[in-house]
Amino acid sequence: MTSGGATFPPRPRESWAATARQALLYALPLAFVALLAAQWQDADYLMLRENARRQAQEAAEALGLAAGNEVAEFAVYAQINVARAAAQGLDPPQALWSVISGYDMELLVLIREGDRVVFPPEDPLAIPKMWEDKARALVDASRLSRGGDLINGWFPNAASLYYFECRRTSEGATPKETCIALNSRLIFPVMTAALNVRSRAFPGRAFRLRDPFDRVIWKTGEAPPEGYESFLQSGTLHGWAVDVAGEPAPSHSAYGRLALAAPLALGWLLLVWQARRAEKARLAESAARAALAARLSHDLRTPLANLKLYAELIARRAGDAPEMARYCGVLTEEIDRLDALAGETIYGDQSLAPAPKETLADPCALARRVVARYERLLAASGCVCEVQCGALGKMRFDAAAFERILINLLDNARKYAPGRIDVAIDRRDGLLSLSVRDYGAAAPQGAEGKPSHGLGLSIVQELARANGGGFSLSGADPGLCARATLQAKTDGEAG
Repeated sequence: MTSGGATFPPRPRESWAATARQALLYALPLAFVALLAAQWQDADYLMLRENARRQAQEAAEALGLAAGNEVAEFAVYAQINVARAAAQGLDPPQALWSVISGYDMELLVLIREGDRVVFPPEDPLAIPKMWEDKARALVDASRLSRGGDLINGWFPNAASLYYFECRRTSEGATPKETCIALNSRLIFPVMTAALNVRSRAFPGRAFRLRDPFDRVIWKTGEAPPEGYESFLQSGTLHGWAVDVAGEPAPSHSAYGRLALAAPLALGWLLLVWQARRAEKARLAESAARAALAARLSHDLRTPLANLKLYAELIARRAGDAPEMARYCGVLTEEIDRLDALAGETIYGDQSLAPAPKETLADPCALARRVVARYERLLAASGCVCEVQCGALGKMRFDAAAFERILINLLDNARKYAPGRIDVAIDRRDGLLSLSVRDYGAAAPQGAEGKPSHGLGLSIVQELARANGGGFSLSGADPGLCARATLQAKTDGEAG
């Protein structure tokens, strides 16, 4: 900011606004990183949950297999004993009753050939009373086997539970069906003993076994507050469920997100703190430059004013010496231009391209005056300059920028291609065109449109852009042609 030729640093509000913008820029990538990390954390949580469930399922399958094997072993032995008894002698029913008695009447047997019941006998007197109701339940369960060669399951009877298994064979013309049912009082002691042994392979977990009627048959360990997770079984334990509890699955609490957000937030605060420190350093540097500009303003303006005064005194003393008067006029103009340049650079925040200041002037007359001012300097370098003007009359444009552009282009041609220099001025499509051509070396390859001869052409480019125009440098064969354009309006055109 400038006021009265002095430079002031940004106000505190502007400084905080700059810090806030920087903080927002830092926050955007960190927020993106936080989002990706949160997604990763969710995916990791789901994976851990799935692993915990898979481990619980493996434990349930191991216990179900152990219990099912005991049931299957009982059923296999019972089927073998029944088959042997049915194949003995002339009185199979008596042999079958012997097998059933060996199981303390806890084994039920049903044999059919086609639609005829071979065992138990149809005579109610031949069936023990305590066995009759249970056998009737086995008959009802066996009807389910009509749809397949093997069916198994469980059915309740009074306070007991029975495992039944029916097998069908079609060796002859008449299909044969053999069904057995075993009381759980025979199976459960062996089955629970196997479960107790197998459960020791999973320390820290609690288990329970539920029958198809949701009665807990066996359990071990204490369930945690999270409770059990249930897994249905198949095979001989069809309809049963093994419930598993133990080490809790990974929780999805806020602690994980807090552990993720804390370092990101800390990193963001550190970045903002560094940005604030850099902003303060910039403000301190700006204040130091403002103080330096104020000192330079005092130190430069005083000798410039003194030089201008002595140029005027010399012009007065020159009397009738026109050459001396012309030299003093050139000296005075150069002092004024130096004062203006100092005001634009040192006092105006050191900008090479200040805001355009339009004035009403004749560009041709201004160009000829500049060329005349530097005529001796150009001649000393072996240069001859001609001005060709295609734009006549006065117009509104930034005369100071136009003069600086012309001076820099002439100085560039004088330094790098001394000799003939052509200056052409024209106006087309609302733009004032200024071209300076030399007849020195051709433009280097790839140099078209790019300033390639030092700071002077960079200044020209900045001034042209600031005034709504542009700059180009091209080969003219021989030499180079530099062309700058500025916005210009005739006196009658609207602004």
